[in-house]
Amino acid sequence: MIDSKAVVQAHNLFMTFKAENKNSADISAIVDLNMQIKKGELTALVGPDGAGKTTLLRLIAGLYKASSGSLHVLGFDIEKHPQVVQDCISYMPQRFGLYEDLSVQENLDLYADLHGVPKNVRNQRFKRFLEITDLTQFTQRLAGQLSGGMKQKLGLACTLVRSPELLLLDEPSVGVDPLSRRDLWI
Repeated sequence: MIDSKAVVQAHNLFMTFKAENKNSADISAIVDLNMQIKKGELTALVGPDGAGKTTLLRLIAGLYKASSGSLHVLGFDIEKHPQVVQDCISYMPQRFGLYEDLSVQENLDLYADLHGVPKNVRNQRFKRFLEITDLTQFTQRLAGQLSGGMKQKLGLACTLVRSPELLLLDEPSVGVDPLSRRDLWI
């Protein structure tokens, strides 16, 4: 039964990757996962490298199809309605795709255009995100000229620009200095 308060609900979820080599066993990234995340909850996936954290995020984002089991996101069966879900979420992968030949401001404008953010709300959102990420003074700098941590913060701002119903962040503070990391999470 699907809980109407759940934004993510997995039931007997499995994800197996075929081995590249015939002599190797298939890789089970997720085995019989049952979980529920309710609206308003902040949920962190913690585990060692290779534990399936990124795989789960990609399943939730509709980028992978589960081997078996069911996964509902925002009340939709992700296997049957991936585009509906993708139109309502934002996913920031470990390595976010910035356009390095565009400025910070141009990247924000591009992502706002791609997600249909109305022009009359952009300035207020951009101002808030630039302040949160400490990028206000760098709006004219090319993304390719930013430090690794600053690129990560710009990726976060671009991910937030559409005000998603569900935000999926895969190691969002990797490469961000400790003080900025603290500021991002407070």
